[in-house]
Amino acid sequence: MTSPLRTFLDSGAPPNSTEYTTVVIIHGYGFHAGKRSTPGQCNHHLITAGPITGNFKKLLPLAPAHNARIVLLNRRDYPGSAPFTDEERGTLKALAHAPPGSPDAVRGTAEFMKARARELYDYLVELVRSGGTTPVSHGGKGGVVLVGWSLGAVWISALLSHVASFSVRPGDVRLSEHVRRVVYYDPSYVCAGYKIPEGVYHALHDPSLTPAQKTERFGVWVSSYYAHGDVWTAGPAAVESRNALPSPPPTILTMTAEELAESAYSAPGEDGGSEQLLAQASIIHGTYSSLHEAAFRLQQAEEDGDDWPDVEVRYLWCDRSIWEMPLAAFRLSRNLEEVKSQGKRVRHVDFVRFRGANHFAHWDLPERTLAGFLGDSREIL
Repeated sequence: MTSPLRTFLDSGAPPNSTEYTTVVIIHGYGFHAGKRSTPGQCNHHLITAGPITGNFKKLLPLAPAHNARIVLLNRRDYPGSAPFTDEERGTLKALAHAPPGSPDAVRGTAEFMKARARELYDYLVELVRSGGTTPVSHGGKGGVVLVGWSLGAVWISALLSHVASFSVRPGDVRLSEHVRRVVYYDPSYVCAGYKIPEGVYHALHDPSLTPAQKTERFGVWVSSYYAHGDVWTAGPAAVESRNALPSPPPTILTMTAEELAESAYSAPGEDGGSEQLLAQASIIHGTYSSLHEAAFRLQQAEEDGDDWPDVEVRYLWCDRSIWEMPLAAFRLSRNLEEVKSQGKRVRHVDFVRFRGANHFAHWDLPERTLAGFLGDSREIL
């Protein structure tokens, strides 16, 4: 099956290397791999010559020094990848406006996200078949490292939740032999299905703002730096949600107009856009919560399936990010401890603290960010 997802930028393989690691990055809400005006730049797995643009562009020149190939894809409804069909948009609209928790809508939203997981799975199969990846070596090198940033981490949760149900027949690519690590890169608290704590501010859930104002405020709010207390001991009481640090400035305010234009794409997240509708449906029908819970539990694979039990899970959280990200790490850590105490099988998760980094570490601190994706340190300094 051909995936509708498309590679937007590809650093290419480092020269003279036979065990490089392919890092595939899934973008977040509104800020993505980029958009191009030059025809012929969005081929599936080989991006032809042209200017390096987009939100993750600072990582690409660093790839050879890290013995890595970096592949940036755009999700559905973002430039270069297939837009949602009219039928799919109609489904999203119906789900987003269905009564919260109604059985048909719960089932429909779950099925919609399973289809997104299948698209990502098929994309990775095509990537491996294209011959642009290397096998995983005995020393833990090579293979594919799949990274989901912010909202993009939901696509990783969807994949881990459903991968055991995807058949692997003789002659098919067995992705567990190629994907050696998944990285949850500064994922969202709300997108893990957790409810916003009372008294904590969130720009996208501010009732005093119009939809357009929410979009405008979100960029500055989410790219600012915050000084939180000790979230791992005090939980929600330790987070700072409104008062950003005066320095460093919000990342998007350091971008030129051209850089911001090539990095941001607001249409899917606007009122009535596919991203906004899917988020609304996933919150009111519990889809975010169910995916997040299932992703970290090892499941019984179907007879011809594979649950990826040996794939590493690395959870990288930035301690100067908005409150959602450190609090999400705290909640997941506590939840996993509770589930393990009940004797249930869960994936092993390495929690990695990225000190001094905000939600746009790949822009402000690209060298350290790439090292965090590829390395084994439990703390990035």
